[in-house]
Amino acid sequence: MRPPLRNPINVNAMTRKIDVDDRIPLRNYYRIADNLLKQANIYREEKNIVDLYVILLRYSSLVLDTIKFHRDYNVLCSKERAYCKKQLLVVVAELESLKPDFLRQVDRLNRGHTRSENDQPNGQLPAVNNRVTFDSRNRQYHNVQNRLSWNQHSGITQNKQSSSIDMQFQKLSLLPPPRQETLSRHSLLGPNGLRGQWSNPSTQTKVQYPAYTDLNSSDNLSLFQTVQTDNTGVKDSNTGVDTSTMDSVLSLDDGRWSRLTEDQFDDDLFLSGNIRQPSPPPVLARLQPEHSHIPPSQVADPRPGPANSFQDDTPTSNTYHHLHIPVKMMQDFLRVAHENTKRNLETCGVLAGSLKNRNFQITTLIIPKQESTSDSCQTLNEEDIFEVQDKRSLFPLGWIHTHPSQSCFMSSVDLHTHYSYQIMLPEAIAIVMAPTDESSPHGIFHLSDPAGVNLIRKCDQRGFHPHEEPDDGSPIYEHCSHVYLNETLKFDVVDLR
Repeated sequence: MRPPLRNPINVNAMTRKIDVDDRIPLRNYYRIADNLLKQANIYREEKNIVDLYVILLRYSSLVLDTIKFHRDYNVLCSKERAYCKKQLLVVVAELESLKPDFLRQVDRLNRGHTRSENDQPNGQLPAVNNRVTFDSRNRQYHNVQNRLSWNQHSGITQNKQSSSIDMQFQKLSLLPPPRQETLSRHSLLGPNGLRGQWSNPSTQTKVQYPAYTDLNSSDNLSLFQTVQTDNTGVKDSNTGVDTSTMDSVLSLDDGRWSRLTEDQFDDDLFLSGNIRQPSPPPVLARLQPEHSHIPPSQVADPRPGPANSFQDDTPTSNTYHHLHIPVKMMQDFLRVAHENTKRNLETCGVLAGSLKNRNFQITTLIIPKQESTSDSCQTLNEEDIFEVQDKRSLFPLGWIHTHPSQSCFMSSVDLHTHYSYQIMLPEAIAIVMAPTDESSPHGIFHLSDPAGVNLIRKCDQRGFHPHEEPDDGSPIYEHCSHVYLNETLKFDVVDLR
């Protein structure tokens, strides 16, 4: 018999839509889908109906609401696209069969929550110890008590649960046709085709030609780049503005080039073919507006926020499975990084592990090939990392890196790096080892969700830069509250350098 839940189960919050981010390669989204199916297999073997149902709903939402809106969806990863479509049919069928049992279990768990709340004096819930501990009894109690607590509203009835699930199935059963916006992006003549008005280049837009080192794999593979300018729309031809001709479109004429009069026109020059045509812009050129200055009073605090307590009832869309870290792993990583640390160079590693009884466990520390400076570290040959994870059937659980001569915090570059890990798996963590920081030699962090995740998703700056404080005043990143140091957990080190 399970102890009652702290919050009633909210299916909508637990299966919320993941907004697509075109900066993340499409193949990474397919890896997220594979990880969800891997989790589903584990829950199925453990006969965990509630988590199985939720993870299948999340898979269907990822395939229908996220992946298909990636800019490279129709041009890359054709095998993965076909596989996901095939798996989606299987997932929908299983959801249908699981739905009655899922509703019964949710109703029973929610009734237990209501009884527990009524038994407390003044409606207060019992205090829960949130400290990192090795006490297995406390961990077991926390595991069950916080099960599926991605709740933003209290008092959800079974009718509301059934209604929200019906809406999920309606979404699964309707595959909408491509939007006009989607079709227009694939037009060689631009978003408005032959009927649009040619717009002059905006003088308020900065043309930034990226260096080779700035181009990631996603940029190289993408065939279409979305260009945002200050033009808010296209006027109709009836407004008095002359519509562009095919000549001006094909010649890239912006209307400001000098025109040759009849007496200036030289037939010999024309016939000789020496007329110099304008060169097209580089394919990978990006048009980006200038980044606005952030007032000092609005710059986010670079220090981490405190860990969210299990007792905290602040509405959130996430609850995390517990994640166990081998105590000796961090010290072993410092030994691996020792030579780099002596030369004031950062070292990074990838954390991977398994899932059992709703607990993630870090079982493998992967040291990839990398390039380092005193304040940055870049992994190389990402495919080698994926190969190790796939062969051992491991989940990506985060990353670890050193600050050889700096304090223990996460820089703006670190925040953007960790964003890609946390998108892959919400429980993913970032461990910072700062051997020279006597007050805080190590820290275990993650982005606050949703504030920190949304802020980094919308930030298109690179390198070291300040971030604006989230609108709700919450920190961008914080200490983890779902992590436990485990003295008995064993791990392997895979050095790919």
